[in-house]
Amino acid sequence: MDFMKLLKSIEELLYELITWFVFYPLTFWRIVTRPITMLAYAQKELTEKDEQQFDDAVSPPILLLLTLVLLHVLEGAMASGTASVLPRLLQDDRNLLVFRALAFSLFPLLYATIRLRSSGARVTRTTLRPAFYSQSYATVPFVMSISLGMQLASHHQALPGGNVWGVGLMLIGTVWYIAVETVWLSRDSQSSRLRAFIVTLGIFLIAVIALVIIAVLVALVGHQMDQQMLPVA
Repeated sequence: MDFMKLLKSIEELLYELITWFVFYPLTFWRIVTRPITMLAYAQKELTEKDEQQFDDAVSPPILLLLTLVLLHVLEGAMASGTASVLPRLLQDDRNLLVFRALAFSLFPLLYATIRLRSSGARVTRTTLRPAFYSQSYATVPFVMSISLGMQLASHHQALPGGNVWGVGLMLIGTVWYIAVETVWLSRDSQSSRLRAFIVTLGIFLIAVIALVIIAVLVALVGHQMDQQMLPVA
């Protein structure tokens, strides 16, 4: 019986992995073309039974993680040479991937938390989850544009106009992200677009500052580890 359960688990896992080839691009396309609908969809799906949730899409946290993995693999294939300038702590692929996952998750986490607090709702794991899931969907195209833009810019010598294309792609992704968040906040809180834009921009800047601080701290820790590993003369 245990062997049959194991086979059944492997079968379900394999089927889940294979379906990502279909539902990942579909989900991504729906987010880009109908972002507000998908943010509402993410919250609605959490009210369904566990086995029925996200039956026609990839769940937001998994979609964000898959995107980071794909971007990480693409970066490795392009061999931009950026790994050599990273601290030793982040030169390991697993550490770098975990760092990026946690770092980019700051955006949906901060948006979800601040919006819950502003609405007067108590922040708990239960109340935070729907907001975090919907915000994760909005973050995916932003992460994609920033990562691809940085890779294009880093290959400007081999790719003519790489800097321009890279900066342009990052700018488009950022504008799209802030616009989506503005519209979503305006509808969710029934506030004016101007007020929603100011709040959205403020949260975005806080997330960027927090990301920079974390990156600096990780770099300092990595540098300290590198110094400790130097041979004593």
